[in-house]
Amino acid sequence: MASTSSTTSARSIVVNAYGQSGDSIAPHFRLLVDGKEFGQATASSATSKAYGFTADLDTSVGHTIQVVYDNDAVNSQYRDLYVQSVVVDGTTMLPASATYERQDSGGAGTVLAGQSGMWWDGALTFKTEATAQAGAGTSAGTGGSGSADATTITVNAQGTAAGGVDAHFKVLVDGSVIGEGTATASAKDYSFTTSVTADTAHKVQIQYDNDAVVNGQDRNLTVNSVTVNGHTHAATDSTVTYDKGALDGKDVVAGQSGLWWNGTLVVDADKSHFTAGSTTVDNGGNTGGGNTGGGTTTTPPSTPTISVGDATVKEPAGGATTTTTIADGYLHTEGSQIIDSAGNAVKLTGVNWFGAEGYAFVPQGLWEDSYQTMMDQMKDLGFNTIRLPWSDAMLDNGGQTPTGIDYSLNPDLKGLNSLEVFDKIVDYADRIGLKIILDHHRSDDGASANENGLWYTDAHPESTMIANSTMLAERYSDNPSVIGMDLHNEPHGQATWGDGNLATDWAAAAERIGNAIQQVNPNLLLIVEGVENSSEGTYWWGGNLDGVKTNPVEFNVDNQLVYSVHDYPPSMAGFGWFSDSSFPDNMPAVWNDAWGYIVQNDIAPVLVGEFGTKLATSQDTQWLNAITDYMNGDWNGDGKNDLAAGEQGVSWTYWAWSPGSGDTGGILNDDYTVNSAKVNIIKEAMYAGSTTGTGTADAVFTVKLNEAATDTVTVKYATADGTAKAGSDYTATNGTLTFAPGETEKTVTVKVLSDGAAEGGENFSLVLSNAAKATLADATGTGTITDSSATASAAATATAASLTTATAATDAATDVWAHTVTTASADTAASDATATATDAADGASAADAALAASADALHTADWYALHHAA
Repeated sequence: MASTSSTTSARSIVVNAYGQSGDSIAPHFRLLVDGKEFGQATASSATSKAYGFTADLDTSVGHTIQVVYDNDAVNSQYRDLYVQSVVVDGTTMLPASATYERQDSGGAGTVLAGQSGMWWDGALTFKTEATAQAGAGTSAGTGGSGSADATTITVNAQGTAAGGVDAHFKVLVDGSVIGEGTATASAKDYSFTTSVTADTAHKVQIQYDNDAVVNGQDRNLTVNSVTVNGHTHAATDSTVTYDKGALDGKDVVAGQSGLWWNGTLVVDADKSHFTAGSTTVDNGGNTGGGNTGGGTTTTPPSTPTISVGDATVKEPAGGATTTTTIADGYLHTEGSQIIDSAGNAVKLTGVNWFGAEGYAFVPQGLWEDSYQTMMDQMKDLGFNTIRLPWSDAMLDNGGQTPTGIDYSLNPDLKGLNSLEVFDKIVDYADRIGLKIILDHHRSDDGASANENGLWYTDAHPESTMIANSTMLAERYSDNPSVIGMDLHNEPHGQATWGDGNLATDWAAAAERIGNAIQQVNPNLLLIVEGVENSSEGTYWWGGNLDGVKTNPVEFNVDNQLVYSVHDYPPSMAGFGWFSDSSFPDNMPAVWNDAWGYIVQNDIAPVLVGEFGTKLATSQDTQWLNAITDYMNGDWNGDGKNDLAAGEQGVSWTYWAWSPGSGDTGGILNDDYTVNSAKVNIIKEAMYAGSTTGTGTADAVFTVKLNEAATDTVTVKYATADGTAKAGSDYTATNGTLTFAPGETEKTVTVKVLSDGAAEGGENFSLVLSNAAKATLADATGTGTITDSSATASAAATATAASLTTATAATDAATDVWAHTVTTASADTAASDATATATDAADGASAADAALAASADALHTADWYALHHAA
């Protein structure tokens, strides 16, 4: 009989992971090997941490290793687990090599490709080969005579996204990959654990691998430092070099923090960094057999916890914030003017917020700030309209899964598809008084106009476009903040106007599309762009409206048509008028001939749907000043307004709001600050209206650490709606708090608004997330808004008046009713006296307090009568 020997021995398994949670409960996971549990852990840290386990494994066979996430949030708060890698005796396995089986109620049994973010309960499953456990394991950098030991590498980095995709990097030791990470806009620690040969020098390499420029936005990775077992190297230290392109020892320059190209930052870490037992591994609790921990483990310093308190504030006195620039309700046209529901001529002056039509399927910049803050900023700058691009591809399968969102800044967008994100934007626009134009920007996903120049593609034919357009029109038919639809963006090339060719005649197609929309929502402005070419010449894509002279567009419902053009500066095309010696004085004549005649002859209103520039040249600056004056009603460039009394100039939406447009940039700079040079030029053409001010009050939340930290602690915060709504009841707020070593308390101030309505108590939340160097103990603070005495007084006046009228109209002379009123007044006398004193202390007049007391009595009587009616 042949003899056999046991190949079972204790093996180290390290899970590199971190958690994010919108409530006070951290993500929890279990480690299973071949279906048997060997430990569990709670990912309470918002930065990557190594969780170590030990399992007795047969090294002669492969194994199935599973990280099972088991407490995903089922309430309105998000909770997620992020697994960066699993290391078995030094062999690193990345999530991309695994499978992810969902175990939540909504997708149980669904198997997805492996991914770092575990959004649902489920198992991330890795398969190992027999050789993965043979001997001491295949460890990164274990050549040489030293013994293998665990090493922790921490990369502090941040990135700039492009096209909604963040910067991605791999971590290598001596050329072997041990982990990977995706860098967000804020600096953050990314930690990795592997086994390397002790007492030997090693090369630690940070490899940036997805550099790109998307729509002019450059994706970059910034590495601030690399820490190896507690030894920190700044990117610019003499021990660091930058190998551009392939990791081949060529194109090597001094180390730098900004990685502008794909390449590798190389840290030459000497042997002093790799002494035996030099790392800290958090040993998960072993509950299913196997050994408990093992190895040399150091005790980390205590980690402080963060809590946020509640805040209560009285609603300020003063009427609701009311912008009277454009009345609530739908718009229509009269000649060259757009008319609001109050009968006033108005002008749409806004911005284009692109991104949803492309690969991210949401407006650009939601990784940088919340959508509420951005929209508040638009309004504060004086804009009243958002042209919101979309594509048919965005609506495939009922709405795509968006990317490019920082959910800690936009917690209410978590789990929503692209269409549902639009719902949120439209709803918030309605709350704060912004108007929305839905712009069919392209058919397939991508950037700019359709490549074929038409309004449809093979993948998304005209029938799909009409179905999607009518769906959106009907979806928002009860929300008059959606005031129009731009039927299609920039027909060009083979697109024609009025020639009857079914495949190319854009004017005829616009009538088909517009009439279909009017069947489900006849109240929308229907915005029709031009083409590129006509018998009279060539103009900007979507800007040639020569055909209107002979073949105007006609819809079934009159007075809803607005023509639209796009106009751009000399830096973007070499049209002859830009090189004319009389430029820019010649431009009014160019615009008069191209599209101004439509307004001046009272045919229809015109929207300049896109115009913009980086202001990189003096010619561009001259052009922007000239077109601004023209849109404002100076038809001949003489510096005088040529509009008749009561008329408004040309409406417009500036391209673009966010900075990612390569040709023009945005109203926001690359760092998301406002480009004041652009705003200062175009603001003279903004529609000016009166605004009634409102009082504000401060809801102050206190955020505390339970103890002072030795490291800098950061935590993000963002407001979230409850019964109080951002925009009408309070101003949405988000940001990051930074606690310097020794600090334990910070405050966050949220502006509370008056809406002029007596609604009783309302509430909203301040939610903490993404804590670094601390854990979240109480992550949600409740903000309570109580009615102001003035609001309550006004409500009492209205109630008393209505009750008095109602009493006079009833048999109030009966003994039963009189007794009821008298008794109610007596029963409430003591509480009314208290209310009177309270009201007086709050600054209310004695008359107001008395009126409120009287109203209380009438309320009681009214309740009695209601519940005791015969």
